[in-house]
Amino acid sequence: MKYKTWKCGICGETIIEGQRFIFLREIGFAHLECVLERLTEKNSVNRDLLSLIDANELITYSIIRLKESETLAADKDIKEKIISVRKSLEKYSVELSDLLIKYMNSG
Repeated sequence: MKYKTWKCGICGETIIEGQRFIFLREIGFAHLECVLERLTEKNSVNRDLLSLIDANELITYSIIRLKESETLAADKDIKEKIISVRKSLEKYSVELSDLLIKYMNSG
């Protein structure tokens, strides 16, 4: 089985599918641990920030799974609906990403 990989925009190391990661618009894919490390350098990590990170991680994972579902769907209407849902999640991901970047750059 071949796993998808991405390059972490913070540490430069490889992210392997199944590891905890998120997507940040200005950084790209990043290990969750790298994001937390960057945040704790400048800020104290509170419940609000943890909930924001968790939400972003869940949306990123959902987007990737929906892309896989698009390739599986044979029915045009079903495929279009999956694409529509994925694009909606991508918009929300950008909003959360912007908030995380704001936290990462403050302090």
